[in-house]
Amino acid sequence: MISRTVRCAPNRFRPRSAPPARVRARFDWKTGLAAVIAGTALNAGGAGWAGREAAAVAHAEAAADAAGLVARGRGLLRAGQLKEAEVALKQAAQQRGQTPEALYDLARVHFASGDYEKARNACRPLVAKAPANPFSNLCMAQAFLVWRRAARAAEYVEKARAADPALLEVYQVQGDLKRIEGDAAAGEAAYRKVLSQRPNDPDAQFGLGSLYLIKPDPEAAAKAFRAALIEAPDWPEALYELGRLSSGDEAIQLLQRALAARPSWAEARLALGEARLANGDLAQAERLFREALKLAPNLALAHARLGVALETQGDLGRAEVELQRGLQGVPNDADAAFALARVYARTDRPEDAFEAFRNAASRERTGSRALVAAGTYALSLQRNTLAQAFLEKAVQRTPSWAPAQAGYAEVLWARGDKDQAKVHYRLSLTAQGPLDRADVQRRLDSLK
Repeated sequence: MISRTVRCAPNRFRPRSAPPARVRARFDWKTGLAAVIAGTALNAGGAGWAGREAAAVAHAEAAADAAGLVARGRGLLRAGQLKEAEVALKQAAQQRGQTPEALYDLARVHFASGDYEKARNACRPLVAKAPANPFSNLCMAQAFLVWRRAARAAEYVEKARAADPALLEVYQVQGDLKRIEGDAAAGEAAYRKVLSQRPNDPDAQFGLGSLYLIKPDPEAAAKAFRAALIEAPDWPEALYELGRLSSGDEAIQLLQRALAARPSWAEARLALGEARLANGDLAQAERLFREALKLAPNLALAHARLGVALETQGDLGRAEVELQRGLQGVPNDADAAFALARVYARTDRPEDAFEAFRNAASRERTGSRALVAAGTYALSLQRNTLAQAFLEKAVQRTPSWAPAQAGYAEVLWARGDKDQAKVHYRLSLTAQGPLDRADVQRRLDSLK
């Protein structure tokens, strides 16, 4: 959307004491003519200065009112308050004379709703009024994007660009299109085109952040979402995405703000629960997961995370039920699979536990926490050969992770290979990750 602020240029020839701009009648006894200030001609040659000034002021006030309504409508759209946004944008369209740009802004309500038929219908009056206008073509492109028909949307984007290659909204829609198509380079170039002239444009920054989530480039995504929040500080989606990319207290604060703007958002409540869980606030996390499930009972990830919270608190029976239900919906969830393996281990079901640890390790792909846990559990059962197999894989997958090296040293010591145990204890002390280094040093010293 292109928004223009109308400013009245100063009148160098204005008298020091100008009459008021409001319409008011007076009788000029010298000339015997009645003049109406702010609109009536003072001479036969054309409009008087007072009428011109009043018209300019009225035009500026109307434009400011319309711009304010558009800004309010866009803010309500971002907050997900579609009915209220539609009211504001309808009023703005009336004040703007039902221009193609105004009708396009009004159609945004239906793009946000995700309803293709309503989006298409919203474009009809615009297309009927000005079929070749770039906003008419952009409206149709957005409607097809709602329907996930990128090829059809691309046709209309090209028509809009051909009609007005300088129109920045063309490149905003093109960026969204390329992001949906998975063309990261073209999408980034389109968003950058918008940002070259409007550096803090929130829609372009948000689109760029969403693109970097797919790329993926979490740091660049977080930077873009922060930039979007400069101009739209209460945008729930931007707060949500940045909160998910953050950690600790910052993540909690961002997600709380997202929920304050949209209280019935189940996914944001789930994300806040995850942030609380990562922060060790188990009771708060459990409450948030249950609230998310009240809003969306089939939200599989909420079941999975509730299971993790329950397992951590020792409520193993209910944890198992929730974890299994979660894994039915999100079978590749490594955290849920790992928690279920721990439930089996803690309830003395070793074969189920080892199978679950293997499943968790396969879902983890790059990490080795499930392999280390499986090896440690096997070692506690004196199944040293199985323990060594798990821990060898852990060291191969993550040689610079301290728990893997220390766990492998433990099983080597248990199997009588003290020389190799020393090697891996020393490696654990120089590696990264959580480790009781004083305990490892004591064990190392005892092997001398």
